[in-house]
Amino acid sequence: MKIVWKLPIRTVSEANRKEHWTESSKRHKIQQLLIRHAFKAHGCAIVTPCIVRLVRLSVRTLDREDNLPMAFKWIRDQVADCIFPSEVRTYVDKKGKVRELKGRTDDNAGLKWEYDQEKSKVCGIRIEIHDSTPETINV
Repeated sequence: MKIVWKLPIRTVSEANRKEHWTESSKRHKIQQLLIRHAFKAHGCAIVTPCIVRLVRLSVRTLDREDNLPMAFKWIRDQVADCIFPSEVRTYVDKKGKVRELKGRTDDNAGLKWEYDQEKSKVCGIRIEIHDSTPETINV
């Protein structure tokens, strides 16, 4: 099976950003929210091992080795958390709220990550999840 999602998420290289932390935090939360909604709308479990291909759609391209993977850092973390929800860890903050520890599940051996970019007039991303069956689902 192959799952393909096109989402209107704008990505930037996190490595070279010089902005106030609230701006980057807001961008990360929006990215993660849209990924969670895509997984909930899709509704079926992802079979592992699988290949997750993250494609950046933008007018300009990023450096493939450093900046492209960094642009997908928060997206990658959320995709992995949605694939392995039972592995998401939580903690209690100083105010007594239960919070999720982000970025712990993306190193799972069942996931292989690939990055690519395409020139496009409309900014966004495409997430392709491939497993062993040839069927395709477009969302």
